[in-house]
Amino acid sequence: MTTPPPADETTPPEGGSPQPLDDEGTSKDSPSEAASSDPTDSVNEEKDAAKTLAESIEADGSSESDHADDAEEPDDYDESIEAAVEAIAYHPVFDAIEAAPSAAEDGPGKTGKKAKKKVSVRQALRTFFLSRGFSRGLGVVGESLITLGVVVMMFLGWQLWVNDVIIFNSSTVVAEENAKKWTTSKTPLPTVTDTAAPDYGPAPVMSKAEIDTVFGNIYIPRFGNDYIKVAAEGVDAEGVLNRGYFGHYPDSNLPGEAGNVAFAVHRAGHGSPFREAPKLRTGDLIVIQTSNGYYSYKVRNTEYVMPSEVSVVSAIPGGGAAVDGQSLLTITTCNPELGNNERLITYAVMVGWQPADAGPPKEIATMVKA
Repeated sequence: MTTPPPADETTPPEGGSPQPLDDEGTSKDSPSEAASSDPTDSVNEEKDAAKTLAESIEADGSSESDHADDAEEPDDYDESIEAAVEAIAYHPVFDAIEAAPSAAEDGPGKTGKKAKKKVSVRQALRTFFLSRGFSRGLGVVGESLITLGVVVMMFLGWQLWVNDVIIFNSSTVVAEENAKKWTTSKTPLPTVTDTAAPDYGPAPVMSKAEIDTVFGNIYIPRFGNDYIKVAAEGVDAEGVLNRGYFGHYPDSNLPGEAGNVAFAVHRAGHGSPFREAPKLRTGDLIVIQTSNGYYSYKVRNTEYVMPSEVSVVSAIPGGGAAVDGQSLLTITTCNPELGNNERLITYAVMVGWQPADAGPPKEIATMVKA
């Protein structure tokens, strides 16, 4: 009997043709078998894969949006402006205001840009006012205002103290030089045997000086033994008043002349020459020294008037009947001390005079720096 040969992988089965093998040794399906498989399974698999990919992309986009929202929120804010933010952000006017509509969702053929998040006006204002940038800007503005305040305080300090002392000393030097120039002798100390002041006759009328020209000194014993100020012609601020001088109203009368000798002077600042004006009392002495001699006045009264009341420097202050031969002295200054709402007026009446060669009146003998 003949033994059949052993079957191998290449031996075709009985009744059929041999099947070709692929690279891994498995047989390939014939075209008829591939055609016989269901095409719906392949489409479903592709849809599942596309769905999975879309969900993954959506999840990534949502994560990025959350991160973007977190980035928009300020990590710190100034609680001190919380009330202001609430008052502005929740005003009823914003109920009718909406931000620009958000972009439409991406569709087929779109570029794939992410839609903008719709933000209300209140939220936008809140985000702005509580942002780090706004806080920093507010800090810069605050520091600038503080710096400006310091500069203003330094200027006021200069005007009210430093410059005040400088002008005071400067005007005092001028007054002392005038006293040395015009004083020819010193009045001897009074004795108990003195019964009456000597009569030097009518007071000479002082010659009118040029505008901004110094013509005399003013002494007021009530303000201290060292009180000596300069008198100049005119009431110009830069040329006279701001130098700490008493300024003579050009249209008023002159020392020694019947009528009203009127002066203006600063009360505070620029040497503060008349700061102590409220201390004057009825009967206090005021002496004007010129090259002619000494014109003595005694305080009659004081009053407060409005700045528009210019009649106080007229020949007859406040109106009324003139007294023959009477010479008045009027000094105007500001009130209150650091304000300009009113004018403090001091009136005095001339009580005598004496020539320069007779020396100063005994009341100011120690004040004249000759």
